[in-house]
Amino acid sequence: MKEMYRIALLAILGAVAFAQTDAPPEKPPAGLEQRVLTRVHEFYTLLTKQQYRQAEAYIAEDTKDYYYAGSKPDIRDFEVLKVEFSEGFTHAKVFTRCTEPVVVAGFPPGNMTVTVPTLWRLEDGNWYLYEDPNKILNPSGLRSKIQSSIDAVAANPNARTAPKDLPKDPSFVLGRVQVDKTEIKLSAGGTEKVTVANGAPGPITLEYGYPLSGIEAKLDRSELGAGEKAVLTLTAGKEPVGGFYYLRIMPTGEAIRIGVQVMH
Repeated sequence: MKEMYRIALLAILGAVAFAQTDAPPEKPPAGLEQRVLTRVHEFYTLLTKQQYRQAEAYIAEDTKDYYYAGSKPDIRDFEVLKVEFSEGFTHAKVFTRCTEPVVVAGFPPGNMTVTVPTLWRLEDGNWYLYEDPNKILNPSGLRSKIQSSIDAVAANPNARTAPKDLPKDPSFVLGRVQVDKTEIKLSAGGTEKVTVANGAPGPITLEYGYPLSGIEAKLDRSELGAGEKAVLTLTAGKEPVGGFYYLRIMPTGEAIRIGVQVMH
């Protein structure tokens, strides 16, 4: 996967699904849907060209930290499918079919095609992609089926071959890395530790996300095998600034968010 903050978005693994919003029964004003479709098409075109800095212009201000902190999807092809409006036609959910290369331990390299819903809102006459972290949902899919196959191979010491087909749904490897704290409090000079556990069936790599001003982040290890743990230590300097700290997970491109509250 290509690196930079994935809108995995999005963090931007193009496999993250957002909560449904109700579409209004009336039709949108003339030309509105086309303006949204054009804006979304321009954004994804920049992603296919790996022009991530230019794509930043399409991200809402309150979502830019999330965009910065996550790796970007290596989108090879896309198709904008449909738009659903809500909240007086000032918000929209757009469904886009994206094809990305993917590498999962135990499977040959291949492509994965998923339908990615993204949220857009109207600001100052233009449409911007935004993220509501409180409404993120993991997509459902082939998790139990694939895990059963993995368990069957592991239980057979004579098994010499890996599954021939790469699963087409990424959900079986998403959400497997957990932290023991999603919120911490720090005062100047203080330290907090967060334990990261790999519940995925294969190895992962942890990468530092976008830094918080005045706060140092340090991992005791970055390579984790299945079932292994790492410790993230966050240390505040003299003038720490609170917010959200992100850890990137590769190769899935997910981002783990840790809220940091500074105590004065």
